[in-house]
Amino acid sequence: MPFVPDFTTPFRYRLNPHLAEVVPRARQWMRAFELVDDAHMVGYEMARIPELMAAAYPVASAEDLLLSCDAMGVMFAIEDEDSGSNPRHTVAGIAARCEGMVEVMGGAGPDTKDPVVAAFRDVWSRLTTGMSDAWVARHRGNWTAFLDNHHTWEPVVVAQSGMPTLSNYLQGRAISSGMYVLYDWSERFSADRAELPQPALDDPRLAALHLAVIYTIIAINDPHSYERELSRNDPVPNLLKVLAQHENLNVEESVERARKMLADAIEEYLDVEFDYLAHWRRQDLPAGQMSAVEQRLRDLRNWMASNCRWHYLTPRYAHVPRDPDRDRPDLPTARPEPTPAERSQ
Repeated sequence: MPFVPDFTTPFRYRLNPHLAEVVPRARQWMRAFELVDDAHMVGYEMARIPELMAAAYPVASAEDLLLSCDAMGVMFAIEDEDSGSNPRHTVAGIAARCEGMVEVMGGAGPDTKDPVVAAFRDVWSRLTTGMSDAWVARHRGNWTAFLDNHHTWEPVVVAQSGMPTLSNYLQGRAISSGMYVLYDWSERFSADRAELPQPALDDPRLAALHLAVIYTIIAINDPHSYERELSRNDPVPNLLKVLAQHENLNVEESVERARKMLADAIEEYLDVEFDYLAHWRRQDLPAGQMSAVEQRLRDLRNWMASNCRWHYLTPRYAHVPRDPDRDRPDLPTARPEPTPAERSQ
């Protein structure tokens, strides 16, 4: 069994105080937009999305935490096709769904029969409200790259080109992780929605920090998801499969490589973070912009801590037992969310 219980990060793990309030509201939103039904609610519950987001954005408001859960719920619906109410089991079907989401970001109207696209329309409107045109354009680009990768690389690369090399795998997996979408939320979910200044965004040290965080996520997630992917005959590549194919490593040896990858990525992150933060503190940025720089770094640390702990909380990968009091589709909702029809009125 590839799961090992000693993946750790040195970063503080904190939970958003609004978690308990948001859990039933996020569940109700998924129901209202028909992303899950009674038959699939347990699968959604076991994904522990609110817990993941509550640690990723521990200081977000209740409404922003809910929005993060709803947006991640859309990602859940397109990435976990078998766990949602509206699966698309062919690459063409997945592509059509992703293209519909891209059209939403381009201003397409509400005429859609796909609940996932309708749900994304709601999420996109809420995410972009109050943000600058530059932020919206950047966020649209990151979503588009993620969605394009989701149907042009992830499910087809092995069949079309064979198991990718480690370098090519890490490059493609960096996009398929969705993290570049989530990085933008650091600005959106901050108290004042302060945005990073363009020079700080363009600083190559920030790109290195983003990549280091992604490597920690790959190093932790791929060993945990390996058996699940095998049992589902999932065509997507995995770090352990790549190492087996190209470096002739067995599962245990591949897990050791993943652990080293995690340690190296954290070391790289800490080294680069120090230089990046010191540089921008010397630039005498306006208070709001400096706050955005500091918040981005806090949220990068939060994501590493949240992702690591989440793998020990979620029954998704079978090594954590289900909680019969937590993983039930009929738990009462604290405050019903409006239906999609009610939202449009």
